[in-house]
This record gives sequence, structure tokens and C-alpha cells, in this order.
Amino acid sequence: MAGMLPFSGLQIGVETVAGTAVATTRELYPDLPGSFDPGIIRSLHEGAQRGTSSNITHATIIGHRPSLTYRSDPTHGITWDELVILGSQIDGGNTGTGAGADKVWTFAPTQTGPTWDTYTLNIFDVSQCFEVDYGFMTGWSISGGFDDLTQCTMDWVARQTAKVTVDTVAANNAVKIPSNLWTMKYASAQSGLTGASALANTLRSWTLSVDTPQRARWYAGSLGEFGQALGSNNLGGTLQMTWDSTADAVAQYDLYAAGTPAFFRLAATGPTLGGTTYLAQIDVCVLWEDSFQPIATESDGVLEYSMIGRIAYDATWTQSLTLGCTCSIAALP
Repeated sequence: MAGMLPFSGLQIGVETVAGTAVATTRELYPDLPGSFDPGIIRSLHEGAQRGTSSNITHATIIGHRPSLTYRSDPTHGITWDELVILGSQIDGGNTGTGAGADKVWTFAPTQTGPTWDTYTLNIFDVSQCFEVDYGFMTGWSISGGFDDLTQCTMDWVARQTAKVTVDTVAANNAVKIPSNLWTMKYASAQSGLTGASALANTLRSWTLSVDTPQRARWYAGSLGEFGQALGSNNLGGTLQMTWDSTADAVAQYDLYAAGTPAFFRLAATGPTLGGTTYLAQIDVCVLWEDSFQPIATESDGVLEYSMIGRIAYDATWTQSLTLGCTCSIAALP
């Protein structure tokens, strides 16, 4: 039987020891075709001139660099429960708290010593399952608008690819996040976000793209696989937004012109869960880039501002980005 889309999928399981593969425990539902690269690097020895017109006769394996470029399927997006996977890549070792069904998670990066969790991933169809271990993200993004589901991307790298038998993992119908649930607050300091009022009739769309600190390192004697991941990159990224041309947008232009940081809280409240509700909250400090463009576009005759902010560290807050959520799972999948 040929591999067919309905019988394919992605499974994930958090590792106890980085690089020691585990049984996967949760299904994710990305736009899977074309996303997986088994990462076998080889030389075909093209430079060997043999006195014949065709000079390639064999290959030598010289490395392994598997990767998965995860794109959420537009009809599925990201769920409240899956937010913890993103959070685990900026602040590792966390679990949910609370005695009820509503589990509270807080991800606050350690600015002087980044931590993250690693995963085993299974990418499969009916013909074969490919397993990669020591999986982590070099970056992720989350985005929303007004008439879709909240979407995400995850840029995974891993250590090696193996052919295995697919795990038996139950399907899930986890609760999704409609984009129209997100509200936005602005303040001149992070401490002012709690008391700030949500801006109304301003934000059209947004994308938060995060570059994580962890990067793979290769060494001699490692048989072509990376030896370890180190937190050697900056925690950074961008917040890209489109706003209607309003006084709120003009206020952001003033911050851009003055080189002053802006603090935002993107928050979404979902249906009832236990004693509270599903919840997501992202706080971020940004400095607007030079690409800030007043009167950039129009939609239905309404003019819009386009702005991209670089994630920035604030010494008073001692942070640049935090992610919190309330969801239904108590431990990383």
C-alpha cells in the first residue's frame, strides 16, 4: 500500500535525557508534506576525473543533520495545549501547576543561562516511520489575524534519523485558538501592562517570531552527528504587526522616531477549563526597526500602518519575552 496523506502524521515525546530516544506520546497535526529532511549529507566525489564522461561512481556519508520545518495546517492552527511546546524552547524543565483540570504554565527565560527541553519526533506514513532524537527548535513563530485560527511554525533540528515502527499514540481533539480571541495591551513599561486597557479597533494582524539560543555543535569523533546543543545564540526575534491608521498607530510612530522601547501584552482567553479558563499571555519588549512604515497599505479603503519590532531586553524588567498559559496538560508531551 502506498503512503497516503490521511495515514501520515507527526508524533512527539519529551526526552528525559537529551538524545536518548523515548516513546512518543502526542500527535501534532502540521502541514506535513515537504517538511522533513532526514539530513543525510554525502559526497558524490564529483572531482574524481576518471577518463570517462561520467565521473560519479559512489557516495560517502559525511554527516547527519535532520530537520523538520513545522507549519501548522491552516484548518487546525495551534491548540492551547501545544503552547507549552513553544514555551519549553525558551525556558526548559517546567510543569503545569494547580490541583484542578486547569494547569498553569509560566515560561520566563533565564537570561544568564538558557535552558530548553529536547524531544523525540516520529514522522510517518503507512510505508515507514522515521524517528529523530535530540530534537529542539532554533526558532518558532505564532501569528494571528481576525478571521482565522492562530497559526505557528517550529524550526526543528535533531541529531540522527532512524527507521522505526510507528508508536501507538491516541489522536486528540485539543481545543484550538481562534485568532479573534487575542487582545493587545501597550505600556511604556512592562509593569504597566496589567493595568493598561486593551486597544480596540486597532490591531489587524500580528506575527511573533522567536530565535532561540540553542544551536547544535559538531565535533571530530562524533560520527557525523552533532555532539551537543549549546545556548550560544541570542534570544531574539521580531514582532510584526499591521494596525489601522489610528492615534494608537501614530503613538507607536513617535516611539519609533524617538528610539524608545514599547511593551506589549498579547492575550487570549478561551472556554472554561476547571475552575478558570484556557488562557494565553505573551509579554514582549520591542524596539521598532527602520522598516516602520506609516500609511503602508490599505484594506477596504482603510489605511494601515506596518511595523516590525526587534525583541529587546529591558533592564528594569530583566526580561525580553515571557509566555504563560493555562491549558489541560500538566506535563510536557
